[in-house]
Amino acid sequence: MCASNLIQNLILSRSAEYKDALLRAQCKVISRQVPLMHVLCIVNIWALSFTTFSDAPLALSLYCPLILTMLCASQALWWLKIGAGVPAVEDAELALVRTGRFSGLITLALCAWALAVFAHVDAYGQSHVVFFMAITIIGSVSCLTYLLPAAIVVGLVANAVFLAFLVPSGNTVFLTMSLNVVVVSGAFLLVLAGNYREFTAQVEAQLRTEALGRENQRLANIDSLTHLPNRRSFFARLSAECAAASSNQSRLAVAMLDLDGFKAVNDLYGHPTGDCLLVEVGRRLEQACPGDAFLARLGGDEYAIIVASADEADLLRLGDRICEEVAAPYVLDGISVLISASVGFAVYPDHAAEPDLVFEYADYALYEAKQNKTGRPVLFCREHSFAILRNAKIEQALRDADLRSEIAVAFQPIIDLETGRVAAFEALSRWESRELGDVSPAQFIPIAEKAGLVSELTRVLLEQSLCAAQQWPEPLRLSFNLSPKDICAAGGALRIANIVLKSGFDPRRIDFEITETAMMHDFPHARQAVEALRALGCGISLDDFGTGYSSLTQLQTLPITKLKIDRCFVTDLQEQTTGYRIVKSMLSLAREMGIDCIVEGVETEEELRTLRQLGCRLVQGFHMSKPLDQQAARRYVGAVLIEPGRLSA
Repeated sequence: MCASNLIQNLILSRSAEYKDALLRAQCKVISRQVPLMHVLCIVNIWALSFTTFSDAPLALSLYCPLILTMLCASQALWWLKIGAGVPAVEDAELALVRTGRFSGLITLALCAWALAVFAHVDAYGQSHVVFFMAITIIGSVSCLTYLLPAAIVVGLVANAVFLAFLVPSGNTVFLTMSLNVVVVSGAFLLVLAGNYREFTAQVEAQLRTEALGRENQRLANIDSLTHLPNRRSFFARLSAECAAASSNQSRLAVAMLDLDGFKAVNDLYGHPTGDCLLVEVGRRLEQACPGDAFLARLGGDEYAIIVASADEADLLRLGDRICEEVAAPYVLDGISVLISASVGFAVYPDHAAEPDLVFEYADYALYEAKQNKTGRPVLFCREHSFAILRNAKIEQALRDADLRSEIAVAFQPIIDLETGRVAAFEALSRWESRELGDVSPAQFIPIAEKAGLVSELTRVLLEQSLCAAQQWPEPLRLSFNLSPKDICAAGGALRIANIVLKSGFDPRRIDFEITETAMMHDFPHARQAVEALRALGCGISLDDFGTGYSSLTQLQTLPITKLKIDRCFVTDLQEQTTGYRIVKSMLSLAREMGIDCIVEGVETEEELRTLRQLGCRLVQGFHMSKPLDQQAARRYVGAVLIEPGRLSA
């Protein structure tokens, strides 16, 4: 049910919540008006008593006023006490009912006393009695604005007594006054009825506003797709839980979870299927988590969990259970889907004493899980702390580095087995930091990507690579790696194209290598960038082919000119393991599609021999050559690096 329907049912149907709100509002206003009414009555009582004291008996001029004063004063004090607090709904309802009854009785008592005094006084005193009754009626009705039933009772009782006593008297003045009071009090009651309707409407509006506020607050803290708590709610809860744990000297754990393969499902089957998958994952996570755990969806395919228990063995068991639940097959609208999950844990206060830090460490453990233990949980540890400090130093050194003087390019040959000569060189980055010395590309490139520095790094490396490639004879090619940011960022392909055109190097001799991960990062933008580079004449190599999630889809929709088979399929190739059959299938697929296929990571003669037998033409790896500097690469040009031989079909 939507929020508007919920509130409409709540307000317009006069629900229990509305009635409770109206009772509280009436009680709050009446607690100020009723004491004023009783003070007015007390003043009028003693004014009449003073003017008639000498004529009326002592019982009427003194004792009755005292009794009436005590009754009115007790009610006034009682309401002042109620107004000082916040009464329960039942108490408020009882107080309003009691006031309605008391108002009718005290009005009747005042009228009876006034009429008793009327019989003992002269004409002036009788006029005062009539004035007392009129002003008391009008004043009391006015003070009961927001208790309409009581105001009606007071008006009816007083006017009935007024008319019943004065009309038979035959006195024209009294008769006129009584009719005047009836008309005025009737008009007052009509005005009060309108005010009461406005009052109830105001209560409705206030309740509607409060209900909308509560609904908006709920929606602001709930993920609209999965109905789990959202990112905002998670961080608020994390801060509160950490504060409680600090006070109680207890521990808690934060788990970060990311789905492996979700984007491929989303792109392959569409967003509706992806949304159904996220909902189903949320449901499974709720079942897998302990009852006291707090589960939230942070956005995309990322979830987070706060767990009260921080025992390492329990956390790892929970992580395994979550991974097993998520990895079970899904059937969504008749489509069978398989994904996995990676989980990272961090413990408060063992690993970090601040909520933001414990979340950051859990996120780092998740990163480690995705990099090294896909589909398995990882618990943050001391080595991760050292790695974070190391990465921070590398990032700062990258920001401070003079890239043109510190960054260099190495070139690893790609060998044509048919000729035994170099067919291309792959450009590989090298960094000798003034502060840190030699830093491995496996370390600084991911950090540069995460820190947003990779585009500048790509520009410097590409310019250096093109400058070196100018010295190579045709048709030797340059193979250059692009990061996800290079091809997915707005204007990324244009910047790369400008660098190529300014260099004067023939674009048709360049192969830009992209990974499946890069393509899945933002497929529509990546596809546009790839098509633009292809239109320039550049070749496009799909790197690490077979290690991603949607290779065949990409081959079908992208202008790929080469495949690069990852090293993981080459290990023990000669033993004819599963890797052997995969490589054989990939080579056959490339031939059928009419594109080249490069096998990288060849490190032994046995692997090379097996690849020859499979009909592989282009290979790359340490068995042929390690990466070379520019001078060494030039010396290799034209050299026969391995024995040429005819390839089997």
